[in-house]
Amino acid sequence: MSPLSKRLTDAGIIVGLTAAATFIIVVTASFLTSKGGYWQGVSLWLGLIKRTDILGTMILTALVGAGYAFWQQSGRTR
Repeated sequence: MSPLSKRLTDAGIIVGLTAAATFIIVVTASFLTSKGGYWQGVSLWLGLIKRTDILGTMILTALVGAGYAFWQQSGRTR
């Protein structure tokens, strides 16, 4: 696997983990409201994840993080 495809895979995993963490936070928070419930939390999460600005921010953050990690590893002497 080439280094670029490995970094893109890492970025995809980071985006997935971020979406999962957001899901847990939103669904758990929906239980704490008086009218909340599981399905209301899932509906709210889907509305949040489908927004292109939120998804774009998640992807950009993952790519910058993976790029920074690659830059740090390539600067070390072996």
